Amino acid sequence: MISLKQMSSLIERTLQDMGSRYASDDAVEMVLVTGIVESRYKYITQLGSGPAKGFFQLEPLSAIDNLQHYLSHRPSLLKKCANASLVDVKHWQSYDESLWSNILESSIRAGIVHCRLKYWRIPKRLPNTTEGKAKYWKKYYNTEGGKGNPKKWIEATQKWLD
Repeated sequence: MISLKQMSSLIERTLQDMGSRYASDDAVEMVLVTGIVESRYKYITQLGSGPAKGFFQLEPLSAIDNLQHYLSHRPSLLKKCANASLVDVKHWQSYDESLWSNILESSIRAGIVHCRLKYWRIPKRLPNTTEGKAKYWKKYYNTEGGKGNPKKWIEATQKWLD
């Protein structure tokens, strides 16, 4: 696993580049622990045959959903996301699944931005307790049909952040 102190710093700087409203302490922790739970900051491609990519195990179609249904209506934020990710804005205007598969696999910052956007778009505030974050991650990020469970989140938080 990579240094969590360095990853936390990268997450915080990336979210600040999106705008301070995206970079609360709870948001930084939410993204950081998502990476721990999803990949242990070890895998950049989903184990098995799944499409998820990067430390945050985002599916390219989830990134495209962020682009198509959220950022396309917010051109100023789209440009901030492109700048924060260090990925050319033309790619942030593309809905090409293969392109986003490659970007998510190779750009940690792009994964951070899309992970944060996925949480940002949920019409409920980020919880501020470990148990609340665990349930929030399961319901909105891992989804009800995903293999993860809130216990996995809590164990990761206790093992790596305490």
